[in-house]
Amino acid sequence: MIQRIQSVYLALVLIFSFVGLVNTMGEWTFEGETVASFSNFTFSTYGGYSQYESWGPFCLGILLVLVMFLTLLSIMLFRKRMRQLRLTIISTMLLVGYVLCFALFTYKYDATLAELIPGQIPEFHFAFLSVLPIFSIIMNILAIQGIRKDEALVRSLDRLR
Repeated sequence: MIQRIQSVYLALVLIFSFVGLVNTMGEWTFEGETVASFSNFTFSTYGGYSQYESWGPFCLGILLVLVMFLTLLSIMLFRKRMRQLRLTIISTMLLVGYVLCFALFTYKYDATLAELIPGQIPEFHFAFLSVLPIFSIIMNILAIQGIRKDEALVRSLDRLR
């Protein structure tokens, strides 16, 4: 049954992951001017500052694509609840890894900008969409609880037969 509540939670994870994948996750500003931006695939500087572009955060995009694939697969496996549960747990672990890598890359590029722009310290501003992976983790946890409740219900009905 696709209309179960955990399918709704997993669909939200899929939507959040896609929206987070295609948008900028944050930017560094100095005196009201954007000096660098950070997305799931690239980090690049702008303006009269040293031109620097890195494909280092490419792994963040790969993690989100994997999460999207596992979530879609999990939605389609609604009849095999234990597989659905395992895939959702793996997806949650990938999202936690994504959040940790995002923090690591933010810290790394803060240091890189300090080297590229000596004497000036730009401020990092999170985009609103950078919290979507955290919402996805919450939705995955709710989906896991729903899958476990369904499995417990099916097992209790099997005992009655």
